[in-house]
Amino acid sequence: MRDIDIYNWNRRAYYEFYKSYDNPCFSLDVNIDITSLILLIETKELKFFPSFLYCLMTALNSIDEFKYRIRKDKVVIHDIIHPSFTVLNSKGNYVFCYTEYKSDFKEFYHDVLNNIEVAFKGDNLEDEEGKDDLVFISSLPWISFTSVTHPFSKNDPHSIPRVTFGKYFESNNKYYLPISFQVHHGLCDGLHIARLIEKINETVEKIV
Repeated sequence: MRDIDIYNWNRRAYYEFYKSYDNPCFSLDVNIDITSLILLIETKELKFFPSFLYCLMTALNSIDEFKYRIRKDKVVIHDIIHPSFTVLNSKGNYVFCYTEYKSDFKEFYHDVLNNIEVAFKGDNLEDEEGKDDLVFISSLPWISFTSVTHPFSKNDPHSIPRVTFGKYFESNNKYYLPISFQVHHGLCDGLHIARLIEKINETVEKIV
């Protein structure tokens, strides 16, 4: 992690414009083509959630704009960001689950499954205090939605990206995943989300 020199930062004007907004975020909801991923996990008999999570986190880690975080009057950039995601526990309530991102697919895949198993038995609704090298991720595997909104805290700098994805569906012999991205507009633009979607599909090739 390192501090950003805000005065010489190419996003300074956008950061200063949006930082005083009550809600400085924007959301983008799209259906992304995941046909290649579905065919791969069916062939290799893999689970969808940890496989897609790997593609998503690898793509997020490849684009700096998703690694910026606001800390009071400072902006930092993390070297690596990690997923904090929701899972259902044994009581049918959602809980938070954290997994350290690893570039090795097999290691990450098994870590996610192991951490889900632990979270299933618990009631955790807190992330580590002060930890912001995260991406907040939710999955709604029961529905194919068209839009998502998120609750806000007044004291939250809103700099941690939020990603939600739903139930994938088939159309014209292709598979699509509804996915929502919410990001701080002072740190990230629609162009970066478009690049992220491209990177997600490129990452499928890294699953071995």
